[in-house]
Amino acid sequence: MLGNKAFNQKNHLEIAGCDIVQLAEEFGTPLYVYDEALLRSNMKAYQNQAKKLYPNSTVAYAGKAFLCSAMCRLLDQESMWLDVVSGGEYYVARESGFPTERLLFHGNNKSPQERELVLKNGIGRWIIDSEWELTLLSKEAKKYLHGKLPVFFRITPGIDPHTHAYITTGKVDSKFGLTLVDGIAQRVIRQALSCESLEVKGLHCHIGSQIDSLEPFINTIKAMIRFMANFKEQNNLVFSELDLGGGLGVAYLEEQKGNFPSVKEYTEAIVETIREECKRYQYPPPKLFIEPGRSIVNDAGNTVYTVGTIKEIPGIKKYIAVDGGMTDNPRPILYGARYQAIVANRIHQGSPEMVSVVGKCCESGDVIIQQTEISPVQTGDILVVEGTGAYNYSMASNYNLIPRPGVVFIRNGKPYLVVRPESWYDLVRRDILPEYLIEKGE
Repeated sequence: MLGNKAFNQKNHLEIAGCDIVQLAEEFGTPLYVYDEALLRSNMKAYQNQAKKLYPNSTVAYAGKAFLCSAMCRLLDQESMWLDVVSGGEYYVARESGFPTERLLFHGNNKSPQERELVLKNGIGRWIIDSEWELTLLSKEAKKYLHGKLPVFFRITPGIDPHTHAYITTGKVDSKFGLTLVDGIAQRVIRQALSCESLEVKGLHCHIGSQIDSLEPFINTIKAMIRFMANFKEQNNLVFSELDLGGGLGVAYLEEQKGNFPSVKEYTEAIVETIREECKRYQYPPPKLFIEPGRSIVNDAGNTVYTVGTIKEIPGIKKYIAVDGGMTDNPRPILYGARYQAIVANRIHQGSPEMVSVVGKCCESGDVIIQQTEISPVQTGDILVVEGTGAYNYSMASNYNLIPRPGVVFIRNGKPYLVVRPESWYDLVRRDILPEYLIEKGE
């Protein structure tokens, strides 16, 4: 099992000391459940390692993995920075009371409304993604700010992270960032140096997600420091900060444990490489930013379902249908992601059987787990799918007009509802009927 789980005397699964069967009865299913202590522990693991090995460093959580007001408060309490990629994420963070000076604002196509929101209310670092954005921002920053806007430039270093194509972001052919080929990045950054409303603090890169080896990170650092050194030589400018993004992968299955670098191994590798490359090029070691997301929240999160229809095709397959599906977890249909499940309302009884866990959407592709071995299941059983803390809640939808689940944090064995589940009323709350449709006839 992933995370802090055990079966109690009632033979019910507990997460962080909370009975999941009772939790399902109280809050209903589907339900996202997070172990708060594990969330905090994962944050501290990064912070402690970073500060120990490289004191001039900052850990910023990648909000796109999972974000709500309660998560923002946890991050603030743990003195984390927060990386946001939209006006919506920025708004949630600001409304929760998160300090805007500890926010990093990303995005390859920031809208006029988003740019205005952030410029008016403050930001720690603004990451410029393109020449087009630089042109707009240099004018808008002058309009809204009295001082200078601290900016990073996002670079695509041309590194293949060897992960799924949809979560690869650092290759030359990418919608993100400034490429190093043909001197594009150099030219655009030079333009920014003459902008009186901008302060060029450093560079940013992010090569992808769910990366299972250290080599891509090491190669990325080498490419970035080499570029920084060349820029210094040609333009007499030292970038004082370097943001390496995130991307460290995690185990989703028991069999994958040990297949990914640990936080300790990751931080040791990147710090050692930065020091070596800075020494090689005689470059002043920059302030370091890293942006972990998945590796902070994934193992702390689980989704609780109730089993409904059970369909067995003799000699072929047994389908276990639950009351959620691709609406609360689109990752299997998007990326072919794999998960494991536990029957929560009784400890192993009978011989395990091979089943497919499917959702309730009107899609043949609505499969949560293609094939898994679990204890015999009955209608009404409570099923927990593990490792759903990242990119489940944040990617949830209302396909088939299915309400999205609520979110519960477990703290010291007690559950706290932090996002209420949607109701059917929520599905029509924004609908507007024009007069001609209210009146009878055409």
